[in-house]
Amino acid sequence: MILKYLIGLVSRFGLMLTEAGWKPAFVRVATSLAVLICVGLAAWAVYFLVRVILSKIVRVIAARHKNRIGEILVHRHVIRYTSYLILCLVFNAVVPYVFEEVPAWIPFLQKLLSIGVLWFTVRIVTGSLWCIVDYQAGNPQGRPRSYKGLVQFAAIVVYFLGGIILLSILLNKSPLVFIGGLGAASAVLMLIFKDSILGLVAGAQLSYNDIVRIGDWITMSKFGADGTVIDITLTTVKVQNFDLTVTTIPAYNLISDSVVNWRSMSDSKHRRIQRSFNIDMTGIRFCEPGFVEHLAAVEYLAEFIEPYRAGEGRQAEQPKGGLTNVFLFRRYIEFYLRNHPAIESKEDYTLMVRQLSISDSGLPIQVYCFTRTSEWKEYETIQAELFDHILAMAPVFGLSVFERSAQVDARAGKMNVPTLGNPADRD
Repeated sequence: MILKYLIGLVSRFGLMLTEAGWKPAFVRVATSLAVLICVGLAAWAVYFLVRVILSKIVRVIAARHKNRIGEILVHRHVIRYTSYLILCLVFNAVVPYVFEEVPAWIPFLQKLLSIGVLWFTVRIVTGSLWCIVDYQAGNPQGRPRSYKGLVQFAAIVVYFLGGIILLSILLNKSPLVFIGGLGAASAVLMLIFKDSILGLVAGAQLSYNDIVRIGDWITMSKFGADGTVIDITLTTVKVQNFDLTVTTIPAYNLISDSVVNWRSMSDSKHRRIQRSFNIDMTGIRFCEPGFVEHLAAVEYLAEFIEPYRAGEGRQAEQPKGGLTNVFLFRRYIEFYLRNHPAIESKEDYTLMVRQLSISDSGLPIQVYCFTRTSEWKEYETIQAELFDHILAMAPVFGLSVFERSAQVDARAGKMNVPTLGNPADRD
């Protein structure tokens, strides 16, 4: 080997200087310095060569697969630490041959190189784990599962095992000796680090069970959190509320307490409307035939009322005792919702208009349906437009919305509401 040849040359030159009358102590120091310079130059050459080769390989892979792998590996110094590791492995293998002339250095150098191998191995493993987090964070497709908590947990385990192996190298003892000692002290450690251990386990469970992801909208009233998850670590979860404040929640509480995650709603691109309004019961009447004909004369109600005039179709199922204006109003609202472009009418999504329990505030009518968007602003706009229309249509059916401060009798004369007739005068 070139390095061994150079060191042998330096040793022979040192012998020549000693035979020439130079002081042996000075010759030994000079020889040692020369050997170190040769080793340093060889180490730099090997490191440069390995790093150039690895960088070339990574660039080729990244160019072929069109991703950010190369950039992430460089950012996390994985290539650099891999070069150092290969360098340490090579020199650890050649040390006994290179330093035959100075055997006293061999044990020390081998131990030092073993520590280097351990350190760079730990850094490569942890760096590769963090590359997963970086790659996942830069993935533009959806909101992938967050592995940050699992990676932090795995990194702690790797560093812990690396510390045990380091002690075994320094003290020349088996790692099992230290692991056995930790087993005996585990009860004390668990008592002291109880909260930390709970946080570590909970953080790993959050990632493994996919309870929350970055970008999820979650609600935890206990902590005043109602917003988007912006960061998930091993022990904490950060939520940016809609008022732009940030709430930090311990990871353990997301496991032990109730948390509402709106992810499935956002992913489905649908959002529920569940809102009710109260009808003044004094306006509920049976419908005379003339009233039905009046509704049919209204252009945008003709398609809805035609089945009731013909007595056919599913919508024409007459309630026992005759039609009422509130029945027609409920059927109209359902008809309107099913034909609204922003409301989902598929059978997988419930759409109904129902009565709730009667109270002293009137007859509650509840609208239950799903919009075809989950975006907050669009959802609120659609919901407002729906109820604007529904409330405006109530007087057309001879109904009024209950309100405690309303002067209903005063307004009734101003409304152009058709006469429904008296049930006692019906045929």
